Amino acid sequence: MTQVQTSKGSKWSNMCLRDKTDIYFNGVRSEIVKDIIQISGFRIGKLPFKYLGVPISSKKITKYEGQKLIERIVIRIRALGARHLSYAGRLILVQSVLATMHSYWASFFLLHAGILKKVDSICRNFLWGGRDSYLRAPNVNWDKCCTPKEEGGGCLGLKNASQWNRALLGKYTDWLATKKDHLCVKWVNHVYKKGCDWKDYSAPTDCIWFWKKIIHIKDKFKQGYVNELWLNQTIPYSVAAGYQWLRTKNAKVSWRFLYWNSLNVPRHSFIYWASQHCKLLTLDRMIKMGRGTATICYICGVEPETHEHLFYKCEYSKICMKLLQDYLHLSFLAEDMVKWFSTGRGRSGLQRVFTGACFVGVIYAIWNARNRARIYHRLAAPWILVK
Repeated sequence: MTQVQTSKGSKWSNMCLRDKTDIYFNGVRSEIVKDIIQISGFRIGKLPFKYLGVPISSKKITKYEGQKLIERIVIRIRALGARHLSYAGRLILVQSVLATMHSYWASFFLLHAGILKKVDSICRNFLWGGRDSYLRAPNVNWDKCCTPKEEGGGCLGLKNASQWNRALLGKYTDWLATKKDHLCVKWVNHVYKKGCDWKDYSAPTDCIWFWKKIIHIKDKFKQGYVNELWLNQTIPYSVAAGYQWLRTKNAKVSWRFLYWNSLNVPRHSFIYWASQHCKLLTLDRMIKMGRGTATICYICGVEPETHEHLFYKCEYSKICMKLLQDYLHLSFLAEDMVKWFSTGRGRSGLQRVFTGACFVGVIYAIWNARNRARIYHRLAAPWILVK
């Protein structure tokens, strides 16, 4: 009885396997195709088809096919309902949800430039407006947001979609360089390379588009290999290292230790980062953008509102900074906090981190007080902000 049940189960599993399996042929005579179909019972599939949600095709992935990726990202944004989140909250969602959806496709194909540009624009619009569509000009340029923290970039290390796509595909170059024991590498060596040195190899004109793109990426990354090692190191290639190698390097900023701080509240870090780039919507910037006519500071009502005035020159901010100085027993003015951090002198590590977190928190509180004064015409007492 047990043998009969096992036999029936085996037949049933084989039937399910045949119903869910397609077979594809290329350059095979029709007689052989008929024999294989008759023996296996599989169906003849047609390209393109989907595998694990990714379109598989012998031709180039078009902008129209990549639009499905854009639609999924847009649907996810609308499902998140994050319009009322802070900038820091939306930043985390962009990094953890939206960017990973693009990375899945980008690890297989060199996507269309229009699709990559659209992914960047959707992430940018969501970060600054909470929607997928364009509402207003972003406070900070997207390229600046994608630079590392030490160079004054975004607080969570956002990635440029185009460069990240190339860095993901750089792993195939590493397979060729290090001769990984993969079936696909063996097949490539047998069909395409045929013993040729991988650095000097160029793709034939009649090969598939995917292989041409891989060779195009290889020509970019081969400069990073010395003695068949990535950057002449024993450490193997990683996508993060490839992305850093591709991008343009910038000078490190002196205030990076203040907003890149383990004790900082994320929203405090984000506001401080934007203030250091002078990209908060103060009245002087709003006039340049054609979005207002008021110029006088909402807090003091005396001088024009700029970043320098609001956070350091306004009487309200001076009181806040003086209270912070007294509270932390600082021997220097709070305006010199960046210089103090950059020199590396003074207190111990934990004290410095705590001091920086308090300073960034006061900057956020001043900005919050300014917004309340603008909207509600109320101003919090300065000593409340530093307690």
